[in-house]
Amino acid sequence: MKLIEQQQKRHRVASDNTSSPGNRAHLPTDSRQARQIARRRLIADYVNSRQSARIDEISKRFGISLMTVHRDIDTLVEDGLVSKSRGVITSRTSAAGLAEPADTAATDAGDYQAIAAAAADLIQPGQTVFLAGSPILRHAARHLASKVPLTIVTNSLDLMIDFRELPDISLIGLGGTFKSWSGCFHGPQTLREINDIDADAAIVSADAIFEEKTFYETEEDLAVRKAMQEKAKRIILVASHGMFDKKAFYGGNDLRDYDAVVVNSAVPPLLVDRMLSRKIDVRLA
Repeated sequence: MKLIEQQQKRHRVASDNTSSPGNRAHLPTDSRQARQIARRRLIADYVNSRQSARIDEISKRFGISLMTVHRDIDTLVEDGLVSKSRGVITSRTSAAGLAEPADTAATDAGDYQAIAAAAADLIQPGQTVFLAGSPILRHAARHLASKVPLTIVTNSLDLMIDFRELPDISLIGLGGTFKSWSGCFHGPQTLREINDIDADAAIVSADAIFEEKTFYETEEDLAVRKAMQEKAKRIILVASHGMFDKKAFYGGNDLRDYDAVVVNSAVPPLLVDRMLSRKIDVRLA
């Protein structure tokens, strides 16, 4: 499938990681900003894993000043990931009484590799593929490298870095507002740019799956995935066993809306059988 050349020129991420005044997305390139982004992600993971934490506890845990903690937490609050009250930081998931995000580093990386490989097997050379930011898809580059030539379109800074120097990969980085908690670009600009592209496939993930329906922690993540799904001929959901039988804030799609649902072998057989009985195309990695 052929992309409009103008679109490629506007959004291609150069392999030398240089930027020009006309770039639509401002990527964090200086080491100080990169450290801030990484630290805020770790703080968000720490709070989510414990449901809540005190300001002074976070300061000691990460070896940073109380003022720095407050700045980082204010950013996470603004991004909608945590809440702050009287020196206590609470996971938004905990505050709502819902399940904590399932797709975390606690899941075996081997499962991620297997899921990413199985999803890559569904892609054909010459296709244009949307990739939404996801820990699982951080393992996709090595597997999709065997499917070249490909055009990869993503809003994830991590995925842009993973794919930028692979041969025979045309990489289109979506612009928008960068969110440190997700490492991705979101917002109206991101959605407009997705709408300009017609893709052969979209590979997406979810934060939770409950009663054969996907759920997401933020409206931004849900909006990006819906936009990608609407502009792709085929939609592939990747999911680890830890996502199932949990809820998050925003409901997404019924699993029957996906052309394939790729899961790891640790998903309980009863869940697999239930999905198959509903005519869901389940692929075991």
